[in-house]
Amino acid sequence: MKRKFGLALCGALTAMLVSSAQADIITIDDTDVGTIYDGILDGFPFPPPGAAQDGTPDFTGNSLAIALQSGVTEERGIAELSLAELAGLGSADLVSATLTFNIDDVIGTFGPGTAFDGTAAETIILFAYEGDGSIDLADFGEVAGSPLSVIDTTPLGTITDTTLATSGPLQFEVDVTTVLGSLLDSSATHLGIVFTTNDDLSATSIDNLGDGGAGPAGVDGAVMPFLVVETVALDPPVFSSDQLKCQKGIAKAGAKHAKTVQKLLAKCMDEVLKATSKGQDLDKATQKCLGSLDAGNPDSKLAKSNAKTDSSIAKKCEGMVPADVNSPCDPAATTMSELAACIVEQHSTSVQTTVRAEYADACALISAVGLGTEFAELCATP
Repeated sequence: MKRKFGLALCGALTAMLVSSAQADIITIDDTDVGTIYDGILDGFPFPPPGAAQDGTPDFTGNSLAIALQSGVTEERGIAELSLAELAGLGSADLVSATLTFNIDDVIGTFGPGTAFDGTAAETIILFAYEGDGSIDLADFGEVAGSPLSVIDTTPLGTITDTTLATSGPLQFEVDVTTVLGSLLDSSATHLGIVFTTNDDLSATSIDNLGDGGAGPAGVDGAVMPFLVVETVALDPPVFSSDQLKCQKGIAKAGAKHAKTVQKLLAKCMDEVLKATSKGQDLDKATQKCLGSLDAGNPDSKLAKSNAKTDSSIAKKCEGMVPADVNSPCDPAATTMSELAACIVEQHSTSVQTTVRAEYADACALISAVGLGTEFAELCATP
């Protein structure tokens, strides 16, 4: 298993906001035991009498490529990527999964009786299936249902051996998060991929032939199709005393702010209910609610709590950046102020959800004092 450590996850609850461990990045490629590739041909004219292209595959044992010469031959590329390194994981453990493959060569002929136009496929169609670690003729037919992806290569221009010698291998990425999650949930051992094309007279290598192999000169660096999987954290981080102090400070500041927001919202709800139940107008209640909850007013209690959350985190994390504690809440944050803003926002959302559960008429109550837009989550559909 090949792991790098980098991204952190963001969640709505305090525990997810402030104790995110780093996510794992796992790469599955041709170095993984059990990962296999092959090309399956349907139809081949030589040696005579040959075999006609008839929709029934004829033989395996070819380099990974896609090709079509209608009425003569078709090749579909097959990859089965081992999921052994993901054993025990399910769809809930995935953040993302990306399949990467490349075009590294344009094939002119398979031999006597075959001829292609010297350009790479303009359309590459991918299908996914549950593999078993063995590629056989039946895998040629694993193309039922909707494609996993249809890739249009034309934005890259006409691809030939000449252009590849200048550009190098051309890489393409396909999101396979959903299909991989389903396979993991069913304890599948392999992610199977069928590569095919409907571009007649094209023949395209998606192998690594150019890397010192049979591909065009200069096309080095080609790779076999590989999978990059980002999971939720599989291992807890190891923090220094300063990192621990910072992380603890983030958690404490976030929890304190959440408590303040809940208290302010509940008090506002109660003021409105009290006034309406007594048949009074809402002027007094509105002034109290605005004085507490108007974040645009720096003197409001909410604005002061927002500012205090920011300053508390800055103090506990002095000289540090979010990445030093694995970037909780907002992986894109580069400053502690940005991190604090994310925590303030996330706690506001989660607290509003709680208050909405506590007050059946929360939306009407907050809207009555002109704060329905600022606290839109109170009016969201459960």
